[in-house]
Amino acid sequence: MKKIFVLTACSLSLALASAVQAQSTAPERSDGAAPTTAPGSAAPSPSAPAPAPAPGAATPAPGANAPAAAPEPKETITGWSVKDKIMGKAVYNDKDEKIGDINDVVLASDGKAGYFIVGAGGFLGMGERSVAIPYDKIQHTGDKMVLPGYTKDQLKALPKVEVAK
Repeated sequence: MKKIFVLTACSLSLALASAVQAQSTAPERSDGAAPTTAPGSAAPSPSAPAPAPAPGAATPAPGANAPAAAPEPKETITGWSVKDKIMGKAVYNDKDEKIGDINDVVLASDGKAGYFIVGAGGFLGMGERSVAIPYDKIQHTGDKMVLPGYTKDQLKALPKVEVAK
């Protein structure tokens, strides 16, 4: 139930964000007068010349009203993303039956992966039981996660686990 609430809340905020952005321009006045600015704000009038650039600053291209925003710095790193490679992946048994999904990866104190938290049973996240499976018990075969020797019922019979914060 918590997952559904969180997904709904996140989706709603994304849907409203586009509506808020779409209203960023000032409405036109019906009397034909120019829009006014808020008290205390200094907006240049359309007929006023643009201020001169600071010494040493790049001059804008002819015809450009305002300098373009500098691109946001971005860094690309290499590595292995748990979110992209593991989270939400289905776990199968050695008979190729789906027995659960990876919900979390718990790191040991030394920084290495210690456990997979596997959601077993339930439907659409409701009634799902989270169980801890040691990291070395799940085999990565290609794009598939395999937990040999278990059935869905055996996973549901394992003790429920909660990760301490």
